[in-house]
Amino acid sequence: MLGLSEAYRIVKVNAPKKGPGEASFLPKFDPADREKTLAAMRRGAGFLVMLSDGEGRWGPPEGPDAGITAMALGGLLSVPEPRPRGIQAAIDKGVAWLASLQDKDGSIHDGKLKNYITSASVMAMARAGRDEDAPRIAKARDFLLVLQSDEGEGYSEGDLYYGGIGYGGDERPDLSNLQMALEALAAAGVEKGDPAYQRALKFLERTQNRSESNDTKIERDGATIRSGDDGGAGYAPADSKAGFVTLADGTKVPRSYGSMTYALLKGLVFAGLPKDDPRMEAAWSWIQAHYTLDVNPGFEASDDPTAGYQGLYYYFLTMARALDLYGSETITDPEGIEHQWRAQLCGRLLSLQSAEDGSWINKNSPRWWEGNPLLATSYALLTLDAALPKGE
Repeated sequence: MLGLSEAYRIVKVNAPKKGPGEASFLPKFDPADREKTLAAMRRGAGFLVMLSDGEGRWGPPEGPDAGITAMALGGLLSVPEPRPRGIQAAIDKGVAWLASLQDKDGSIHDGKLKNYITSASVMAMARAGRDEDAPRIAKARDFLLVLQSDEGEGYSEGDLYYGGIGYGGDERPDLSNLQMALEALAAAGVEKGDPAYQRALKFLERTQNRSESNDTKIERDGATIRSGDDGGAGYAPADSKAGFVTLADGTKVPRSYGSMTYALLKGLVFAGLPKDDPRMEAAWSWIQAHYTLDVNPGFEASDDPTAGYQGLYYYFLTMARALDLYGSETITDPEGIEHQWRAQLCGRLLSLQSAEDGSWINKNSPRWWEGNPLLATSYALLTLDAALPKGE
């Protein structure tokens, strides 16, 4: 009965809508303290365990999915030790299953999305801390390094996608895939400032709207696309999921948006840039100017009411990890108001948690699988882990 109820909810949320999209404002919220956040995490973890297949795996009815499983395990691992027996048992079984999927080239996947799944698996296995997984993590690390578009594949710094990482096939690199890989490399022990991060820095520069460091200028569909100067970032060089800004002279600038600007900030930290580096300052200025926990900022010009809610939980997770890594406990908005982002972000997520079963789901937009409570709940737990208010 639980399975049928969950299937109905997933189908209902993902059902195509007729006419223009509809969205509801997120509820009001209060900041959350550490204890309330931990209690919410335990409830969310209980939901994930309830929907596992009993062997530490998750996925659609037809079988387990390695990507969702890796993310769910990451969510369970966010629950502090000592963990309830059921949670720990699911972790042990699930991590062992991911380890069994490793190919000879070091990748970990079930036939798709090699970079994403390998990266998520590395982060889960590193967090689990099993001694027997150390060589597996090292092999996966080397696989991710090979994926990077660099001299080994005939690229040079002058190439548009130099330093980037894509899905793991023939798809072009993008900032979303790159940030996953960079986090996995860090989890695997690659230190800040490593040559891999330095190569990635060139790709990061070309996603940032900062003309002093972004030399991108290409012709596409009869228009010239170049960098803007607001300091934020888009999805890839000369591309943005939030669309483009058309300037008076007809040239186009990729529109900056929240999740990718936080991904940019994270990458700049991994590359070893100090806070007073102009590229870092520009990204931080955009983040302060667009701080919000109500939408993924940057989609305001869209005529789709759901646009700002697409990838909302992904935005929350990228925000939490970037700010935690950056090392600032507050954000000051344009009105001079100082925000304690940890307590506020946790409070926002607690306001969205289901009172019935402890799960999360993106009710305004199922895009990018956020209409699936397994993935949305995993994102939420990982976000709460990164944002967890510090103890006394």
